[in-house]
Amino acid sequence: MSLEGELHIGLRLQGGRIAGVRLRSTRPDVARALLAGRSRTAVAATVPQLFAVCARSQAVACDLACAAAAGETVTSESLQRGAMAVATEWVRECAWRTLLTWPQAIDETPSADALAAARLARHFSPDSNGDGEAIARTALGCSAADWLARQTLPELDRWIDAGATAAARFVREVRDEDAAAGIAAAAQPHAAQDDGAAGAAGTRWLAAADDSAALNDLLWACDDDPAFARHPTWHGAPAETGALARQRGVPLIAALLARSHTRMPARFVARLRELALWLGGRGEAQLGAQALPDGRGIGWVENARGLLAHCVRMNGERATGYALVAPTDWNFHPAGALSQALAGVAVADAQAARRLTTRTVDSLDPCVVYRVEVDDA
Repeated sequence: MSLEGELHIGLRLQGGRIAGVRLRSTRPDVARALLAGRSRTAVAATVPQLFAVCARSQAVACDLACAAAAGETVTSESLQRGAMAVATEWVRECAWRTLLTWPQAIDETPSADALAAARLARHFSPDSNGDGEAIARTALGCSAADWLARQTLPELDRWIDAGATAAARFVREVRDEDAAAGIAAAAQPHAAQDDGAAGAAGTRWLAAADDSAALNDLLWACDDDPAFARHPTWHGAPAETGALARQRGVPLIAALLARSHTRMPARFVARLRELALWLGGRGEAQLGAQALPDGRGIGWVENARGLLAHCVRMNGERATGYALVAPTDWNFHPAGALSQALAGVAVADAQAARRLTTRTVDSLDPCVVYRVEVDDA
């Protein structure tokens, strides 16, 4: 088994619907197994080696957690250094998805310009404004500021329908599929309501900016229950984290959520909006630390995929306990965002179920590979 593991997603079809969703993660608890008992120096050196994806934000969260547990003051300078590291990783992750992965999802080959922009994103830093504008023009077809100036659904739709970039064409396909699904659901009065439909309760939202003080609850939960990190809950229920959770209050994103049958169009557009903010020099990293009694500390970072938290218990310079909760743990909870989006949805056949599941998983952007299996009853 690799250190990253993978997600196994099983679907049970019955009567033309997805009657059941099974989610199983083979991600090992590397934090508890490999970090507990090590010195603080060894922990800091090991964490970036354990994670091929989001290694920088993992390292920042680790440093913050250990500092808090050691009773140290987290300075504005250390927060700024962490923010720069997270921003660099954030742009690379989002730009690569937008420039390289989304074209392939609509059966296009990434262009030479997209490949060149992706190389720029690999070395992007928030103060490299020239690179940011070059990436923006390739990904968005205009400057970051011009894209962000689109603040209404008609303005967004005009950008989508013009299809000047692969990102616009990808979002157009997602939007149109969502609209078709809504029409089909409306024709079936007893259809189960999707998690993003207007009026649906859906999976609750999780963003650090909403309730940063309650992040202490994560530390207590991780400390009390070793299994918590595998199936985390927020105020007693599964939660969705990521770009949409952070951007849902923006009028454009809120309007898109209200119009859509599912959360998928809003998830992808929220990710584009965050990319534009970073490329235009307006991005803001959210991160922090909390200390609790008995040598315990929590370090948290909002990264490209959502809220990442490291929880550590220190005895002197040695970590006696360690746990982390990653965005994938939240979004792929067995009863979380993916399951709620798929359960009860009408599908024509196994192929349609697999396509819908793949699109939904990609909208939630796991940090590990996944496989989808369909049992057609």
